[in-house]
Amino acid sequence: MTEREAYIALNMVQRIGAVTVANGVAALGSAVAFFKAGPSALREVRGISRDSAETLSTSFLFVDWRREIENAESHNTKLVTFVDPEYPALLKTIHDPPLVLYVTGDPRALSLPGVGIVGTRAPTPYGRANAAAFSSALAQAGYAVVSGLARGIDTEAHRATLASRGTTTAILGSALDRLYPEENRKLAHEIIDAGGAVISEYPFGRSADRQTFPMRNRIISGLSQGILVVEAGVSSGTMITADHALEQGRAVMAIPGRIDTASASGCHKLIQDGARLVTTPDDVLDELSSLRYNESPTIPSPLPPPPKVRLDDEEKLILSTLENGSMTLCELADALNIPARKLTFCITTLEMKCLVDRFDLDRIKLHAKR
Repeated sequence: MTEREAYIALNMVQRIGAVTVANGVAALGSAVAFFKAGPSALREVRGISRDSAETLSTSFLFVDWRREIENAESHNTKLVTFVDPEYPALLKTIHDPPLVLYVTGDPRALSLPGVGIVGTRAPTPYGRANAAAFSSALAQAGYAVVSGLARGIDTEAHRATLASRGTTTAILGSALDRLYPEENRKLAHEIIDAGGAVISEYPFGRSADRQTFPMRNRIISGLSQGILVVEAGVSSGTMITADHALEQGRAVMAIPGRIDTASASGCHKLIQDGARLVTTPDDVLDELSSLRYNESPTIPSPLPPPPKVRLDDEEKLILSTLENGSMTLCELADALNIPARKLTFCITTLEMKCLVDRFDLDRIKLHAKR
């Protein structure tokens, strides 16, 4: 068994996730050693209890990873594991990156500079028009549009990108052979034919459920330099994508809508909490081009960095407060009377703009760069 095959096998075991596998690799030296370990060795891995070690050890014996590789070949699917060179560099930076990506289409599409465009499955005509207009403009600017192939905003984003001859990637909340919704199967083929990709982290046979959709949302944000929320309710799954983006240090942007429209309430909540309010595609391009991602040679940007970093009022206030030296996050919150979630978002944004540093992480201290 190779290390690559071990990742494919481990991904087929539903009882463990990426974090546990990372712990196992660190403790036992390799994915192969983890997969072949017995109960006593597994109990030494952080996050695995005594009972779980017995169960996992038994589960590993019944994983038919060879058949999975054969299935991938018969479905014209490429398995891109965490240790493969094709695995997107940006996705590796998230807390729990997928162990394996099942890719139909061109795997290179996953490493293009991308922007996630997401929203409700029941958009208004205003939302549909904005999804199409922003997706088209961003595609023409050189960004790959990343979305979830769901009804509504996702579908509009994929279709507008294709109409603009751009590249788009669809992240499924099911296995590739259980594509959902079925009505978008033709759209999935169009994405592949146009040089994009349709991907999933789930082994063949896994149907969509309430767990798979929230999990796939972290991949949408993980593959993107920023997330644009077009329309969403406060309790919608789209807000989970925005939360993932915040945790991953991605830019979060939202389009405002009518104050009496439920499908705009999520966007307004995000804006209140510190997301960038955008009204034109140029606003999105400005936000994306100012991020630190442009410094990485593995994540090219289609746009040059702006001559001057844009700062909103809260960011200016934070920098002004830090002029006399470093402060803890709690001290900043007390001094500025800014909600903790919004303050954390602002600090992350300032870090990506290279204007502040976070150091001594146990005490969460900050200091302004000179």
